[in-house]
Amino acid sequence: MIFLILSLAILTSHGEDLLGHMAKRYSSADGIQWSMRSRVHSPVFDETETTPVEFIFNAPDTFYFKSSQEEILGIADTVWVMSKRHKQIQKKLSEAYIMPTDLIINWSSRYALESYTVSKNKNEFKLGGRPGIRPSAVKITTDKENKIQEIFYKDSSGNDVTLTFKKELLRRAENITLLHLKAPKGYKFIDLTE
Repeated sequence: MIFLILSLAILTSHGEDLLGHMAKRYSSADGIQWSMRSRVHSPVFDETETTPVEFIFNAPDTFYFKSSQEEILGIADTVWVMSKRHKQIQKKLSEAYIMPTDLIINWSSRYALESYTVSKNKNEFKLGGRPGIRPSAVKITTDKENKIQEIFYKDSSGNDVTLTFKKELLRRAENITLLHLKAPKGYKFIDLTE
């Protein structure tokens, strides 16, 4: 029994070390550019929607997210969400938005490692959120070089969200669409910060 407890403690410590190295790798980059596939499954409607998405993070505080349905620009504490379906841009405070980088770079302030498993060609980390953190549970899968392959969590509506990473560049993006400065013709602007 003592051997089992020691083995689990050593494995957990190794998992935390790997997550720490991964966080350092991404936090030391001037920027992060990810091409991903987002798969959202609604258990209520038993429907799955798969969408290609682009995510850009320029340190220290700018992010841009683009899918076929919306674009999101975040600068410091403000976020602009452009809904193509509703032809509007909403200005909001950023506290409600979860960025993939929050789950990686800031994992230790937001989560505790609950389990870590190793298989032949991947590592799997299950994280439990600290009080008040959403999503409350996250699963991160990496390859043997600790490069992210997939992130899984449940969103605020109870949907299963799987982000599968297709391409990664660790450099600053030169061109981010500043949708708050130049809205497409016919779009309504709604300021929810007032």
